[in-house]
Amino acid sequence: MRFFERRLNKFNDQVLEGNEGSAKMLKKLGCVQEGVRRQVIYMNGQYLDESLFGLTKEEFLGHNVR
Repeated sequence: MRFFERRLNKFNDQVLEGNEGSAKMLKKLGCVQEGVRRQVIYMNGQYLDESLFGLTKEEFLGHNVR
């Protein structure tokens, strides 16, 4: 468990708009969508939003008890 090996209290990640597979995986792992950074990435001629996800150690432990 990386939370204990690295003494982490929280894991953070971000997903670009349209990457539903990664967002679904993070949610399945127990991550919570904490916000959206609007139009922060410019790619292929358009600005994309970025969704922010997080998972605290408490949430991780509670999610993996089931």
